[in-house]
Amino acid sequence: MRPAVVLVTLLATFAASLSLATPAAGAETAVKVAIIVGPVGEELTPVYISLADSAASAAETRGASVARAYSPDATAEKVLAAVENADIVVYFGHGVGTPNPYSEVASAETMNGWGLTGPGADGESHADSFADGALAYYGEAWIAEHARPAPGWVMIYSNACYAPGASEGFDDPADEETAAGRVSAYSRAPLGELGASAYFATDFYAGAAHLVGTLLDQPDLPYGEVFATEPNYVADGLTRLPHAALDGAETWLHRSAYFDGTEDYWYAFAGDPTASLSGTGGELTLTALAPPFAEIAAVDGLATGMASSYDESIGWEGQPTVALPLDLGGGIPSGEPHVVLVCADQCVSLPVVDSCPCYVGTPDQRVANLSHAAWALLTDMPLEEGLIRVEVHLSPIANPGPNSDA
Repeated sequence: MRPAVVLVTLLATFAASLSLATPAAGAETAVKVAIIVGPVGEELTPVYISLADSAASAAETRGASVARAYSPDATAEKVLAAVENADIVVYFGHGVGTPNPYSEVASAETMNGWGLTGPGADGESHADSFADGALAYYGEAWIAEHARPAPGWVMIYSNACYAPGASEGFDDPADEETAAGRVSAYSRAPLGELGASAYFATDFYAGAAHLVGTLLDQPDLPYGEVFATEPNYVADGLTRLPHAALDGAETWLHRSAYFDGTEDYWYAFAGDPTASLSGTGGELTLTALAPPFAEIAAVDGLATGMASSYDESIGWEGQPTVALPLDLGGGIPSGEPHVVLVCADQCVSLPVVDSCPCYVGTPDQRVANLSHAAWALLTDMPLEEGLIRVEVHLSPIANPGPNSDA
């Protein structure tokens, strides 16, 4: 998923647009600002690093300490170290939010989070291939489990796809419902699980640097007023909605013309607009970590959804097999296993040899767990892809043997 379009030529066009107030005098204690730049390719990553350096400069000239985790060194370990006890966290990089045009199934493990340097990275380039492992997506569940910023911290997403609600350049601009869903999804873990006092997302050039400067210059300024200080802010473009997952929070969407005059939701806020960086704000209660998911079920003998993979089952070593949720008939067979037809890029008849929890009822819900041998028969996608979309035909069929194509 590529980041929101930021052209290199904007460096020259907008270099003079960053106008920040002078450093605040008499600051009692230095705040910590963590700045992350994930890999977004050889051409675009230097642009993002330049924007990140502007945000870092805005923090340092105001007496803040800055912890950087930039590609090609934006590994999970280094990012977590930078984020620890940070009062403000700024992320530049790839984004994959929900909803998106790639998957109908939300994954808390990979979505609404950060795209960081992956385990397959060479340590020198800004390569951003997810298939090769140069890029790895660390979603909202991972962030909630591992990140430990300071109480009342602020999350800022800059130029990450979907984070402010906007669609990618190839897609139609987002409608209000879609944009609100994206902002609520991106912000629910920081606000609801990690104690953030505010979430901002901007696609505006140098928008992150402006937010950092304003927050540090005026820590008592309510977040709603901080939001309105953005130079590209248009009052008529603002829509205020209740947050979809947090009681006491709002989702602010800002629609305006920006890239090539395209109107979309380029700027957003979530949280309590009356709170400020100097205080904790109101209590936010997490009411739903994810949109409600229907109970897993088959319709006319057909279940569709995502499938993950596992190595192999005892007694079926090296053979193509499938494990299903209990609701779809999964289980260890007492005799000859039941056979189902599973279709991805190809269709293969597979014996059901086990059951799987398959995250039923959660954002990670799956309809099947494929052995590595089964995965190889169904798709050319690498195992590192993690998930593939499948159809599982549950109606009884004759057992053609575990290695037979349907």
